[in-house]
Amino acid sequence: MRFLAIAPDTDARELFALGVRFHGHPGPFLALGIRMGLLALKLLGSPGYQGITAEVETGSQPPLSCLVDGIQVSTGCTTGKGNLVVRGQGHAAATFTANGKRLRIEVRPEWLSRLRAAGTADHLAEAVLSTPAEELFAWTLS
Repeated sequence: MRFLAIAPDTDARELFALGVRFHGHPGPFLALGIRMGLLALKLLGSPGYQGITAEVETGSQPPLSCLVDGIQVSTGCTTGKGNLVVRGQGHAAATFTANGKRLRIEVRPEWLSRLRAAGTADHLAEAVLSTPAEELFAWTLS
């Protein structure tokens, strides 16, 4: 079986456009998931789709769970292939594994507070897409 690959220089906005079609609206948590997934591919040296797993800690309560859709779009991890698991912990975090490495990425608290305070903040998606990853996330690679 031959799988697709996600180019390392894939533009987050390009994936965001696909994500909006999949998810149904241009939310900031979708954008966070896309950025999180692309960061994981880069740091783990993975082309996505196969050979990578994602364990997302958001649970199934929107808007936090919208991260899951972004991670699916940006990594190719899906529940159908069995390489995406969602845990009900209510955290804006995910752990990715690929190439013998493990990476945990968490949304920084100040960004979570900003998004939660804004309510339905579709307009903040652009800010998420343009902010450096170091300002959005904290991560541990092992």
